[in-house]
Amino acid sequence: MLSYEEFKNTFCARFPEVMGPGFEDYELKLLPVVKRGKSLDGFTFCLKFDVACPTAMPTYYFNDIYENYLEDPDITRHLYEVASSMKNAMIKGESLASSIDLSNIRKNVIGELVNPEVASSYILGVPHREFLNLYIIYRWAVNIDDTGIYSVVIDNDLMEHVGLTEDELYESAMKNTKRLIAPQIKSFTAVVRKMMRRSGASDKEIRSTLKRIENDNRLWVLTNKHNFRASTAIIYKDVLRKLAEKSGGDYYILPSSVNDAIAFPVSTGITPDHLLEMLDDSNTTFFSEDDQMLSDTIYYFDSSKEELYVFDREEVRI
Repeated sequence: MLSYEEFKNTFCARFPEVMGPGFEDYELKLLPVVKRGKSLDGFTFCLKFDVACPTAMPTYYFNDIYENYLEDPDITRHLYEVASSMKNAMIKGESLASSIDLSNIRKNVIGELVNPEVASSYILGVPHREFLNLYIIYRWAVNIDDTGIYSVVIDNDLMEHVGLTEDELYESAMKNTKRLIAPQIKSFTAVVRKMMRRSGASDKEIRSTLKRIENDNRLWVLTNKHNFRASTAIIYKDVLRKLAEKSGGDYYILPSSVNDAIAFPVSTGITPDHLLEMLDDSNTTFFSEDDQMLSDTIYYFDSSKEELYVFDREEVRI
């Protein structure tokens, strides 16, 4: 069994050979990042001397691959799995390249909410603005179809290249996000039912599960068709008002991930402490090494004032 450093060095040395013919002008580039205060060893495979390449290629993490290696010590298997994934990403990128038109970028700018701690390693290099205790950054939705969304983060260089300002990106994102990834408000039970059907659960299993969570039928999930960055919808007042109508008044927002959020009506009697405990457990269990975590705080919507606040225990603050 190789140590972490031995594994990483061996992987780096063998990866170009595993990629095979046609990649002689490529090299493995290390991309160290910090997520939630933890250093991760990221890497990608790029054309030599192409400074823009890392932003256009997928990033993998030695930390994750090594964890898999500890369970299955066949390093060759892991090399070929990453190489296959990398090639598929390249094929997808090449198929989209012919349809890319920079002149239309403004029509395809969407907003994304990110956690300041997660984004701290790159936020100075991308246009952004504050929203409560979060940041709004911008993505260029290069392609959206039934298979999903292909998008790239707009950095300062791309913003300058296309001649846009941050204010113009924000204005475009506010218009486009709801159009391109329209928010959907669904009941919690409906979401669970759909997830179970997709996983192949039987009708009996679905009925049994829904019976156990029948008391949660007053909860609402903020999502979208692609389950992509749906939490960003909390920046829209009209979406928050619709949630208030369904919730019967004030509610708490628990950001379960960057891709969805759950609204808990105050009328359910759930306490903020309970919600904060749920959020902490979720973030610790699922997102300790993942940028899918949005926030470690909950939010409160005051329906009479039509305002969303950061909620901190017994204190509500803007």
